[in-house]
Amino acid sequence: MTTHDNRAQELDALIQQAIAENREVTPPRDLWRGIEASISRSQVTLKRKPSNYWVWFTGAAASIFVIVGVTLSLSMNSVSTTVNGQQLELLTMVTQQHQQQRQILLANYEDAGLQPTFSELQSELEQLRSAAVQVTEQLRLDPDNSELWQFLQWLHQQELDLLKVMYQQPRTYQQV
Repeated sequence: MTTHDNRAQELDALIQQAIAENREVTPPRDLWRGIEASISRSQVTLKRKPSNYWVWFTGAAASIFVIVGVTLSLSMNSVSTTVNGQQLELLTMVTQQHQQQRQILLANYEDAGLQPTFSELQSELEQLRSAAVQVTEQLRLDPDNSELWQFLQWLHQQELDLLKVMYQQPRTYQQV
C-alpha cells in the first residue's frame, strides 16, 4: 500500500506544483492529428447511402400525395356543382315565396274592398319588379354573391312596402 500512497502523494504534489506555477499540463506529443482523424472517420461512417427501402417509401408517399390531391380536386368540383345547383333551387324558392307573399297581400286588400289610391306609384312598382328580375338573372350567373342576395331581399321587401303604401287609404272621421 505504501507504493499506492507514494504515487498518490506524488500526484498531489504535481497538481499543487502546477497550480502554484499556474501552468498547463501538456502531453508529451501532439494528439490533435489523432483526434481529427477519429472525428473524420466517425463522420464518414455515419454518412450511408439511402437504402432501396427509403427510395421506394419516398416514391410511394409522393404518389399517394398526388392521388389524394387529384381526388380532392375532383370532389371539390362536384361539391361546387352541387352547391351551385342548391343555390339555384334556393333562388327559385325565394322568388316563388315572394310572389306568394305579394299575391296574399293583394288578395287581402281586395277582400277588404281596398283599391290602390296612389296610381303614380305604379311606375316605381314596375321599376322594383324589373330590378328584381335583373338581380335574379345575375344571381343565376353568380350564385355565390352575397351582396346580390341581400339586394334581392331588399328589393322584394321594398315592393311589398310600396304595395302597402298604395293600398292604404286615409282614414276619415266616418271610418273611425
